[in-house]
This record gives sequence, structure tokens and C-alpha cells, in this order.
Amino acid sequence: MSVTFTVDLEDPTEIYDPNGRYVIMAERLLDLCDEVKCKATFFTIGRIASSAPALVRKIAERGHEIAYHSHNHVPLTEESPERFATESRADKAALEQLTGKPIIGFRAPRFSLTPSTLWSLDILADMGFRYSSSIMPTAISMYGFPGKPREPFAWPNGMIEFPLPVKTLGPLAVPYLGGIYLYTLPSALTKRWKESAPLNEVLWTYTHPYDFDKDEPFSLMPGVSAIACAILWTARKVAEKKIRRLLETGTAPTFAEIITKRI
Repeated sequence: MSVTFTVDLEDPTEIYDPNGRYVIMAERLLDLCDEVKCKATFFTIGRIASSAPALVRKIAERGHEIAYHSHNHVPLTEESPERFATESRADKAALEQLTGKPIIGFRAPRFSLTPSTLWSLDILADMGFRYSSSIMPTAISMYGFPGKPREPFAWPNGMIEFPLPVKTLGPLAVPYLGGIYLYTLPSALTKRWKESAPLNEVLWTYTHPYDFDKDEPFSLMPGVSAIACAILWTARKVAEKKIRRLLETGTAPTFAEIITKRI
């Protein structure tokens, strides 16, 4: 099965320097997309609309989808509905002005759409968002949402959810197609699980610009444990190779294109 490529476009330093490493690495990801002939969905932090507007324009001009990843990568569990609504509305307008296209997709930071943060969905729907890619249907993470479907489904307000692909391994559902999971699992196992996925699932992978930054010195990322930071930093040696291998087996349309085809 082919895989939709998604990027969480953020700066782990939270500085958002207009010429920061996240900009350089994002441009490297654009080149990778050209090399493997795929279009990606870039879930973009709202602050980037003002810190690196040229990057946002470049991504859109090269045919990729811009979606939204919150204003400053604060998990929904730490947000207030009022602040979330105010920031999201302003960021959506800014991103749409830069791209000339409607922003219809949302991904919660750290997949933090959980039973306690479902309030965010009606706020997003009222603004015109049409889909979310924000849940982990597993108990393996502190932000997991076990019991939810593994195939795309509609929330009561009509928004479509694209759950993070998972595969059952003993008592756990393992997110195997992106991030730290993809980088640390054996490639043969990832390949076997992908090929055995049900046809009604929408498979997608995700990465971050910093995953490709092999030369950046080790540092701790806000809100991430030291152990996880160490694993992710070490995984940078293989991240590009594993993402490239996954994409070269076949890529699917962006989320926006999938939504359009479903209507």
C-alpha cells in the first residue's frame, strides 16, 4: 500500500529564527519530495507564518499542502479553549494569506487529541477545518486514544479523522510508520506490517525537519524526556534513509486530496 507523506513543521528550540536550522532542513525535505516524486502535507506551526513566511510560500508553490499544527506546539491538554480559538483563527488567516489556499487540516501537537480535549474539534470545525490527523488509537502513549477506529472516521461534527497507523503486537498497538517508532523498528517488520494493512486504512508517515539534521549538537527539547531526546538524536543517522525507503515504495495523495476525492 502507498503512504501519504506528512511533515510536522516546527522548531524544537522554539526560537523560530527566520534563518534557523528548521528552515534549512525543511528545504531539504522539499528536495527529497522532488527526488521521490511525491507531494506532502506540511502541518505548520502558526508562528512560522511570521518567522519564515518565504518558507511557507515556497512549500505551497511547489505543490504541497499546508495544514495547521497549533500556534506554538502546546499540547491540547495544556491549552485553554479561549486561547486556542484566538490563536488558531489568526494563524489560519495568516497561512491562507501566504498560500492563497484554504487551510483545512489540523494535527494536534504530540497527538494530544484525547477524550479530555475533544472540545477542540468544534472550535476547528467552526473555522472551516475539515479534517484532523491527531489521535493515536493506542495506549502506548500518554496521549493515546485507545478504542478509536484505525481507519478514517467522522466525528459528530463531520470532521474526518485520519488516525495514526498502528499494528497490534501482543497487548500493544504500535505506531510503526513514523517518528521514533519508524526509526527504531526493524525495516523488515515495518515493511511486513505495511503490506498487511487493511485496504480501508489510510497509511501515512510523519517526520520533522530536525530528524534530518545529523550535524546539530545534542540538546534537550522542551516537553520531551531526556531518554526520548537521546533516542531521537541517535535516530537522525537513519531517519532520512528509512523515510526515503518508505516513500520509494509508493506515495499516496495529500490529505487534502484524499478529502476532496471522498466528497
